[in-house]
Amino acid sequence: MPEPIASKDDFRRFLDSLSVYTYVVDDGTDELLMVGDYYARNLGVDRARMEGRPCWEFSTADGRCPFCPRTAAGPDGEGAGPRTVEAFHPTLGIWGKWSGQEIVWDDGRPARLMTFVDISSEMLLRDELTRLAYYDSRMNIPNRAKIERDLAARQDNDYCLIAFDYDSLRYINDAYGRALVDGLLETVVAWIRSFDLHNYEIYRVDSDEFVLLFDDADMMSACGLADRLQERFREPWEVPVPGGGTTTLSCNIAICVVDGRLGLGSPADILSITDRTLDIAKETGAVAVYDQDMDEVIKRDLAMEVSLKDCVQDGMKGFEVYFQPIIDPAREMWVGVEALCRWDSPAFGRVPPLVFIRIAEQIGVINKLGNWVLDTAIGICADLRLHEIPGFILDVNLSPSQMADETLIESLLLSLQRHGFPPSGLSLEIAESEQFTDGGYPHTTVERLKSLEVKLALEDFGTGYSNFNNLRNLPVSILKTEKQFIDNIAYDGYQQFLLKILVEIARAADMSLIAEGVETPEQMVELLRTGADYFQGYLFAKPLTAAELADNVHRFTEQDAFLHAVKEQLSHGQ
Repeated sequence: MPEPIASKDDFRRFLDSLSVYTYVVDDGTDELLMVGDYYARNLGVDRARMEGRPCWEFSTADGRCPFCPRTAAGPDGEGAGPRTVEAFHPTLGIWGKWSGQEIVWDDGRPARLMTFVDISSEMLLRDELTRLAYYDSRMNIPNRAKIERDLAARQDNDYCLIAFDYDSLRYINDAYGRALVDGLLETVVAWIRSFDLHNYEIYRVDSDEFVLLFDDADMMSACGLADRLQERFREPWEVPVPGGGTTTLSCNIAICVVDGRLGLGSPADILSITDRTLDIAKETGAVAVYDQDMDEVIKRDLAMEVSLKDCVQDGMKGFEVYFQPIIDPAREMWVGVEALCRWDSPAFGRVPPLVFIRIAEQIGVINKLGNWVLDTAIGICADLRLHEIPGFILDVNLSPSQMADETLIESLLLSLQRHGFPPSGLSLEIAESEQFTDGGYPHTTVERLKSLEVKLALEDFGTGYSNFNNLRNLPVSILKTEKQFIDNIAYDGYQQFLLKILVEIARAADMSLIAEGVETPEQMVELLRTGADYFQGYLFAKPLTAAELADNVHRFTEQDAFLHAVKEQLSHGQ
């Protein structure tokens, strides 16, 4: 227990010498025992009128001053040593940092010396830093970090989310500029806020993705709003133009509704589920609703993402490169192989390539996986000395992301040099896409591959974006048909006619055509008639492991007896 102050006069002179807000308050009654001159002058109140009155009369009107000793000490009113609290003083209009130090008044009463300094500037800086951290700088609405914080602070799951993602916003930005894009986004947000909605907040979680978080909202109402939002986007938006006036912009969205009552896990999990549901909405073109059935599917996908990422980081655990032969009907033997990636997940078993490749693209590991397949395939073929076979082709698929990667050439050259494999024996297969056929990949990458004599193959030719008139301008030397062209070719006259046209187009453009998916003798017979340059399919061999490929190396130099017999029959009109 401290000693009582020796002299009130000396203590007053001490307080008046300080250029901070000070006063002494009775610990039990909140009575002001002494007020420093600086505090009284800034309040504009005579301190003689203040002393003897409750301290809260000069800061708040409800008797619950956050600076009083009992408040600072805790609910039981007890507390030893200094206490510090940051609070707003309504009368002064400032934020203060308040410290309370126990003392004993001259009459033996327990009291507390209260001292506080103005931290308003510091609080404004904190507010600004908070705004920068938790609000989108362009639209001044909460961002992804803020919704993660808000979701983490929730005590229940009684909420739902509406998320929507703008389609082709980047192209609108390129065509019209950022100012008009910002105007479009602000117009949409203002339109949403014009509704009579309650207990919600709207967040910009990505450049083109927005989320509405609703408290105490039922799914029926949320789905109705989602339908209304999607319907509105079928019409153009009137957007203000910088400098005055307006223009109209059209843009589609993918939209989904997520039921938080399902208990979706951490904020990161919730947003991952939302993004995955948006992907489904993009695929279907309809409002996607995350309900119990979808919950099981998406949570399995998310678990598969974790498994795939772990396997990639663990030295490509569970991944293996298989090889499917490419057959030259003119030479009647194998002349190449296509490298195929397979994944045996420790958690999910054998996962179809279409599934794990999609996941690898979504989680950003497709380049690492693709580069590993490329290097592994080159290494295996080099070890088997397949590149020494005249005309041998190693066909390896590249994802659009790999093709757009500026480091592709450097990593490819290192792999070829390390394994002693000639660039002319390599064919890089690209899926037919608008990005490829419109020259969307780096020009230097394509030109460098051509200068190295690396072949480029166009996969699924005829099913996507190719303009037949411009085919000769594409930087490819091999075309590969999609399996759907082969399935019914033995019995479908239209398919026969169409494939024959594809073969003639390829030859006119000085390209070779590989027919994929050959599974029956009847299909092969028709392909021989159409004149396709190469065959590939289960009729000749299923995808082979590296060991199985090694056991079949002789087939690159020996005639295929079955193919030879079929050709003989055709030559004799049988």
